[in-house]
Amino acid sequence: MIPVLRAAIESFLRPSYARFSKQLEDPWLAQRTLLDELISNLAATEYGRSLGVRATDSYENFAHKLPIVGYDDVGNWIERQKSREGNVMVSERVLFYEKTSGSSGPARYIPYTRGLKASFNKMFSIWLCDLLRYGPRLETGRTFISISPAFAHTQTTQRGIKIGLEDDSDYLSPWMRRLLKRFLVVPPSIKRLQDPSDFKHALSALLIAEPGLEVISIWNPSLIETLLDWTEANRGAVAATLRAGVFSKVDNQIRLRRPSPERLALLEQQPIDWARMWPKLKLISCWAGAHSAQAARRVGDLFPQALVQGKGLIATEAPLTLPLIEASGFVPLPGEVFYEFLDERGNISLLHELEPQRRYEIVLTQKGGLYRYRLGDAVRVSHFYKAAPCLEFVGRTDAVCDMVGEKLNEEFVRECLSRLTLDSSRFQTLLPVMLDGGRSHYTLLADALDGSEASVEDEVDRLLCGAYHYRNARLLGQLAPVKIRAAPEAREMYYEYFMRKGMKWGDIKHQYLVRNLDDAANLLALLDGVNR
Repeated sequence: MIPVLRAAIESFLRPSYARFSKQLEDPWLAQRTLLDELISNLAATEYGRSLGVRATDSYENFAHKLPIVGYDDVGNWIERQKSREGNVMVSERVLFYEKTSGSSGPARYIPYTRGLKASFNKMFSIWLCDLLRYGPRLETGRTFISISPAFAHTQTTQRGIKIGLEDDSDYLSPWMRRLLKRFLVVPPSIKRLQDPSDFKHALSALLIAEPGLEVISIWNPSLIETLLDWTEANRGAVAATLRAGVFSKVDNQIRLRRPSPERLALLEQQPIDWARMWPKLKLISCWAGAHSAQAARRVGDLFPQALVQGKGLIATEAPLTLPLIEASGFVPLPGEVFYEFLDERGNISLLHELEPQRRYEIVLTQKGGLYRYRLGDAVRVSHFYKAAPCLEFVGRTDAVCDMVGEKLNEEFVRECLSRLTLDSSRFQTLLPVMLDGGRSHYTLLADALDGSEASVEDEVDRLLCGAYHYRNARLLGQLAPVKIRAAPEAREMYYEYFMRKGMKWGDIKHQYLVRNLDDAANLLALLDGVNR
């Protein structure tokens, strides 16, 4: 990145950063100002009028009139918004709907307005300014930013509003996208590749062709591991593509920079030295907490020269925290999202009322029509920066298992297992298996098996692929196929295990999806001990 350009970008972003810093000095003032705006917008909608909301309501009135809700509570309102548009849930035009997993498999549709999109853009601007000020000194600026393959066709609502975004840059304003475009390593045309192998082939070639790569920004670090493993297994095909200088598939040709012979020789190493492949890599931005912590550490070991910076808590519904190098933690955005926090007893606290080291569940109100929305994400107050609490993501509070972004829900898994052709089986539970080396996967534990293991494994995998994010994780190779373990003593072993943990027999519930990774590993280890 040319020093003059870097200085110009930082200068342009400085006013936004200064306003944000001021908000962190008095987060309750920023929250009150924001809430006044949000209540005024809500009062102009059908949803707000149905609850008796007035533009002049205080926080106390707002909290009294509006219940804390989940998606199932407002799903009908969102469907009305999609079918009619207008001021149903939002007071400004919906630009698009973003799609995410539902509570039992079906998708959720989150409306994005100009205001909500601006919240994401402000988060990115503040993060970039902090990075340019306090982060590693960028020289080339060459960046790989998370991009989604076209495994599904573009969708729209009945009224023609687009559903879903194709890559992270679509969250940004036009000027920010234009600025970012000049630094991106991967061209937009790669999105048209619908075959997972073609997508990984082209992406691998594009990245290896770029010796000046400095920044990788993705979500789950397992995506990096998956791509590097694929490259090692297909190094000959990748090298041939690089020598040709083009990746060609029917109506899609992607031009490539031809690497030097010395660079191509790196592909022949056993194993490939990835740090030498991208010696200028300085920043890897990815999930680095909860279930992603081990994968982030492994990626960091591959690239010791780079800073692995955990992403903040960025939900489909809103940006909730962002990492600040200056703060040594993840700070909230008090001018963009109104926060409420549920403690373990169900009591509500506001942002300025949080206590150090306490754990809370987030309830958000944002600029896209979601009010007092229970997100299902839990955070811990790690420390304070200025007057604002730094919030560390510690996991989900709902019945979801999420090793690499697959977001499997127990109710969805139960429905899948109910459709299995296992007539002689009386007990099945799905166990997540997170591996320190190799690809994670799920193992189905059953007390009996009808048919061959391979046929049942294929059937389970096919059923689970009915979940949007699980299917993408499988197509990208982030998850290995389902395995099956059948043992007559499976059910008894399951109940005995939880009784040994101190649970009463009558209190033990049959989990169709064991979400706790330690419990899953212990159950499999127990089975291995029985079968020796």
